[in-house]
Amino acid sequence: MTEYYYLLLDYWKKEKNNKDIQPLPEGFFDQISGYSKRLKEEKRKSDSSLLVDKIIDKEKLHVDSMINHLWELRLEKIVKAELDGNSVEPLNLTNDEKKFQVDLRRLIASHNQSLKHLLIGREIIKDTFSPPVYQPVTPSVKVEKQEINYKVVRFLQALPAIMGIDLKTYGPFKIEDVATLPAQNAENLIRKGIAKVVEIDQ
Repeated sequence: MTEYYYLLLDYWKKEKNNKDIQPLPEGFFDQISGYSKRLKEEKRKSDSSLLVDKIIDKEKLHVDSMINHLWELRLEKIVKAELDGNSVEPLNLTNDEKKFQVDLRRLIASHNQSLKHLLIGREIIKDTFSPPVYQPVTPSVKVEKQEINYKVVRFLQALPAIMGIDLKTYGPFKIEDVATLPAQNAENLIRKGIAKVVEIDQ
């Protein structure tokens, strides 16, 4: 089972030492979970020396620690990316992480929408089983909109939908798509090499 230990060690180090979430082999966590389970069973069935038992205990301790840290690192990166309005390469996520990302994006959008309506004076009517329902302000109330600058960009890479700083959803985008985005979001994508600014003649 040594190959699984070094496989886990290798991907744990990659995740720890890189800012962006790292790709994992297909079925990685299933394989590592099976490996961890086999270690536990090996210890239970062992009729060998106390020294062998201690070696298995030590290996199991290290394996569990790396699994927990790897899982937490990836979770933190997904949450931070969503809160910052950045993109995460979908191919680098496991199926469970993709589902989590979608649910998290919906929760953040709903939460931001609630904040937006509070700031402009709309009452939030909370409903336990459905998204918040908003009661509009009377027509006589004037709401001042925050001024947001926008940039036109051309996409150099495919990108899933993102949440703009104006609380609107943009995308998903394909290569060569052209879109108008809030300047802050656009500049972030440009820095990452995902998009390129399109100069518009005035």
